[in-house]
Amino acid sequence: MKSSTFFAGWALGSSLGMATAVKVNQQDAFSCYGSTNTSLSDCQGIIDTIRADAQQNFTLFANVCAVWDKGTCKVRLCAQPYISRPLNRTAEWLATYVASPLLDGCISKGQEGVLSDHPNINSHSGTYRLWVS
Repeated sequence: MKSSTFFAGWALGSSLGMATAVKVNQQDAFSCYGSTNTSLSDCQGIIDTIRADAQQNFTLFANVCAVWDKGTCKVRLCAQPYISRPLNRTAEWLATYVASPLLDGCISKGQEGVLSDHPNINSHSGTYRLWVS
């Protein structure tokens, strides 16, 4: 099993003016916002790239992002600035949540999307943000 550790980069955020976050499961919630002309096939290409090594682990330290770009689609997994331990996620987890709810629930409807482990997505609470734009 591969493991990728990310040390550099900054997770910059801004107030998104998003609607209320929708719970995905007991811990995670997502919200759609703004508008985008992001191609579903470009995002599917990113999902396929991530799933090519589904056992890979991503380790992100505070305020660091891992970024994937393909054509019009950008996926960013960012560790929140104030976490005390590194964020660890598998490629399978990442690909699953990019596909649904973010691709199916937001991008397919012409909006950008963000997933978090805290319902107040505009805050610094929680441990991560997963953005698709």
